[in-house]
Amino acid sequence: MRRTVPQGVYMMCCVLPVRWFLPPVASRLGSKSWGRRGRGRRQRCVAPILALLTSIACMMAGCAPQVGANPGMDDVVRKYEDWLKTQLPARHSGVGALKSSHEVVFVTDLRAAPERGLSKVHLKSTPERTCYVYESQTNRLITAAFYDGLATVVVPIGRWGYIEESGRFAFAPIFRKANDFDYGVATAQLGPAAAGQTPLRDGAWVLLDKSGSMKALDPSIASVQDFSAGLAAFTTGDRLSGYIDHSGAIRISAAFAIARPFCADGTAAVRTGSAWGLIDERGSFVVRPDYEDIHCFSEGLATAKRGKWGFIDKTGNFVVPPRFDGAGDFSEGLASFESRTWPHGPDFLYVSAYGFIDRTGSVVVPPTYAWTHPFKFGIAKAGTKQIDWLIYPISYLVPADPYYMSWKYIDRRGTVVAPGGRD
Repeated sequence: MRRTVPQGVYMMCCVLPVRWFLPPVASRLGSKSWGRRGRGRRQRCVAPILALLTSIACMMAGCAPQVGANPGMDDVVRKYEDWLKTQLPARHSGVGALKSSHEVVFVTDLRAAPERGLSKVHLKSTPERTCYVYESQTNRLITAAFYDGLATVVVPIGRWGYIEESGRFAFAPIFRKANDFDYGVATAQLGPAAAGQTPLRDGAWVLLDKSGSMKALDPSIASVQDFSAGLAAFTTGDRLSGYIDHSGAIRISAAFAIARPFCADGTAAVRTGSAWGLIDERGSFVVRPDYEDIHCFSEGLATAKRGKWGFIDKTGNFVVPPRFDGAGDFSEGLASFESRTWPHGPDFLYVSAYGFIDRTGSVVVPPTYAWTHPFKFGIAKAGTKQIDWLIYPISYLVPADPYYMSWKYIDRRGTVVAPGGRD
């Protein structure tokens, strides 16, 4: 994390040397090196150079005029971070989603997971959830998180199984694919080893419970996603999608081109043909498929795309016209939006900036951030791209990225209320 100093200390480090010490130094240099004649002119030339070198040294040492911590916001920030842990990272929609190694804090004690060469780690974003990696492949995270006390893992031969928090296998790695447990059940696809032990065919999808029993799902099912809100989306061999319940029965028949997981409000986004809409748990449309894309409702409004992104109410009418390049869910009356700048750079790529709008569509926080998190407890976490002055001078000679993400906490007006750090 970048060192933060009060502005008074910054003045002592960077400004006072220029004011008090550089003139005498320049005077001595002028008198001894070049003689008395023209000393004032040479002094005026040397002083700015020394001031510039001193300022660069202070910046590289971390002496930046940043605001210190606000003690009154400590409890709010702590509550906000605890809330973020329950939201991020969200349950992955695909099977075997991997995390990059820089998000992992390794635990050196291997006694907790002695089998199969597993090493116990924690995610930085969710430190209360234990994860496991192979000791010989510590750059590869092989499980995302524990659900119902079990986590999916993949072994070197490419087969999936389930482990307990002790590291012991609750289900041997005999599956081609495996999804997370949810309320005591999970879905998995059998592999060749399982097919030899059971009367079920290789590649069949089954419903597991914690006792170890398996129930075959409908033979037309070719893939299944994780359970969400009691239902799991599946896809048939004909590339049609529907939903099954916790008993493994088909609750909503395969009648959609694409089906996304159900949200907490009991709706799910589905696509029929080339249009998106929202259905309820019975499979009936609550918002007709009339959009290029759509997300679930949050605080009574849903993001929908028709050319650009806007917000619709439950009747399907736009409350906020579609004029944004991207939009997030509402939280505490504010939603993030994306503004793109075209083109940018030699590759003619766009640059995204994020801000916040209210329920009327009015901008309350201008789009000046590289990323944002939702508002909660009156604050939001937002990040900007900054130059690392320690690397910046070297990046011209050695290939290196001189930029980093600096994040902070802002209030509903966009004012910084608490410092953050850097990633």
